[in-house]
Order: sequence, then C-alpha cells, then structure tokens
Amino acid sequence: MADIRTTRLRLRRPDESDVDAIVDACQDPDIQRFTLIPVPYRRTDAEHFVRVVAAHPRSSVWTIRTLLDDTFVGVAGLRVADGVGTLGYWCAAPQRGRRYLGEAIAALVDHGFAVVGVDTIRWSALPDNVASARLAAALGFRYTGRRTETAHGLDEQVNTAELSRSDPREPCVWPKAVVGPNH
Repeated sequence: MADIRTTRLRLRRPDESDVDAIVDACQDPDIQRFTLIPVPYRRTDAEHFVRVVAAHPRSSVWTIRTLLDDTFVGVAGLRVADGVGTLGYWCAAPQRGRRYLGEAIAALVDHGFAVVGVDTIRWSALPDNVASARLAAALGFRYTGRRTETAHGLDEQVNTAELSRSDPREPCVWPKAVVGPNH
C-alpha cells in the first residue's frame, strides 16, 4: 500500500505511533456516532486496528498526518469489492475546519481511480452527518438517495452518493435536507 501525498498531508499505513492519537480522537462523540468504531473506545481497540486491521496485506486504510509537523488528522479508507470503491473517513476534532479532510479524500479518490483502477466510488453516511455530506458534494459526488445499511448492528437509513471516473470533479448541488439549509 503506497503512501499518498498532497500539498499539506501524508496518508500512510497506520502504525504503532498512531495508537495514542487514534484512542484520543475516538473519544469524540461525533466519531462514535458517525462511524462503526466500538463504544466505548479503548486502547486495545486502537491496537487491534493498527496491528490487525491496518496491517492486513489487503488493508486499504490510511492515517492522515500533516507534512509540516506530523500532526494526526484522522483516518481514511477505500474498501474495494467488485471494482467499486467505498469511502470511509473521519477527522480528529482539533483538526476540523482546516480543510484537511477534503484534501485527503480528494487525493484518495484520485488514488482509487488512477492506481487502484476502480470505475466508481461510493459514499454513505447517516442523515445527520451533514459535514460528511457537504464534503462529498464538494468533491463532486452525485447524491443517489437513501437506503438502509446495517450500522452498529442496527438497520439505519443512510444518505448515499457516488462518483464515477468520468464524472466532472466539480461541486454538486444536493438536497438541502441532506447538506443543511446554509449550504
């Protein structure tokens, strides 16, 4: 799994140096609500993530760190099945609002199309995860509606979107009910 670099960031395979930052970040109620991490999130969960999940040869998970000072930003993944990529990502609370996550996910999408060779990348998020919806819309994902997915052992309604290799990478207009009234 290759590192991915942007102007300000480096995406790389998670390692032991990320464990403390992952544990700290995963105490955030928004990360617990909007992702599939265990709750409560313990150090053993981060160690398992780094040593087993991310270390697997087919892992497609990266930690996001700044190039300037190696500050931990978050985690992103691109799971591929049947030629289709599925995005997952989260940003540590102290790094939100700096546009790091958009920069990282744009690079990951480019990687998915150019290096991995997928033709379509899909996105989904819980309806109240407006920040994730705004990011996907800004990156050019086309809103495709709602469907039911299983999350935390429960069937949940999620908003969905996708981006094809041939789609323009321009911001898309999504329903206000999805991205909020001020978008």
